[in-house]
Amino acid sequence: MKGLIVPELGKLQLVYDIPEPEMGPYDALVQVVSCGICNGTDTKVIEGHFKGFDTYPCVLGHEACGKIIAVGEKVRNYKVGDYVLRAKLKDTDKYYHGWGGFSERALVTDYFARVEDGEKGVPLSHMAEQIVPPDIDPVKAMMIITLKEVFSALNQFGVQEGKTVMINGCGPVGQAMVRFCKLLGVNGLIVSDLDEERLAKAQRLGADILINPAKQDVVSAVRAIYPSGVDLFIDAVGINALINTGFQVIKFNGKICVYGISPKTCTEIDWEKAPYNWSIQFVQKPTFPEEHAVHNRVVEFVRSGAINLDDFVSHVMPVEEFEEGFRLTQSKKATKVALTF
Repeated sequence: MKGLIVPELGKLQLVYDIPEPEMGPYDALVQVVSCGICNGTDTKVIEGHFKGFDTYPCVLGHEACGKIIAVGEKVRNYKVGDYVLRAKLKDTDKYYHGWGGFSERALVTDYFARVEDGEKGVPLSHMAEQIVPPDIDPVKAMMIITLKEVFSALNQFGVQEGKTVMINGCGPVGQAMVRFCKLLGVNGLIVSDLDEERLAKAQRLGADILINPAKQDVVSAVRAIYPSGVDLFIDAVGINALINTGFQVIKFNGKICVYGISPKTCTEIDWEKAPYNWSIQFVQKPTFPEEHAVHNRVVEFVRSGAINLDDFVSHVMPVEEFEEGFRLTQSKKATKVALTF
């Protein structure tokens, strides 16, 4: 079957020889509708910077949405016709799976049926393979995966009504953070980015105060608004130097929150200009139970119109146009690209 692979470091290729997934009794076979390009994970897998992953050739993609076309005899929580998130492949002699969402067909596994039947050690990753209601566009529904990851992270950071928050970066993650912050009751939300179009988009999504570091001194601008500093300073892009900027704008007992995954896994931090008490929290991805737990709430945000997937999925194109999709993503000309099968 057709799919997008990383044959070796630095290369991306569309192939037609991926083995068909073999269903087990608790598996459901999924016809993939679309898979989103992740400028974080996918790019790092291609370049060999994704921590803990070095198995090539691999099938790329972790943001898939597809339709179930067959179910195993012990499946109880899925049915034919359901749309599901995070379908993936199993390793084969030919390819490892880098989740494997960029393939024509993949699998989800009935986690809860396996647990109810007494199995031990069932991989928690299957908890994130969840159903999307039929009234949500399945092509754009793959964005819900990013939304769940972001919403879970904001919960862990402690974003809530009454907190003062600054978000650095207006890519897909930063824009999702902006929208969720407003839905959670954050007022006076500060957003920083070098791109004026992205800042304008953040304002439409709910940002109250915009800062372009190329035109303003970030520290002075924040302190002019909040003289005592902000509660939470969030790095949504993975630039390590932002940690030191954060020290200068957080208040006493404030927190620097790092969500972006930097390819450089070490940095020198300088807390000379920090308040006496502070903390740094890294949330590079939620646990699968955490992702599972926020699913229904995020889906309801989408169904109610509080979150519009069109605000985030900027391009839809066939998988054959993957090179253009990755070019748009990496050049920041796209918010989120969905490649379709």
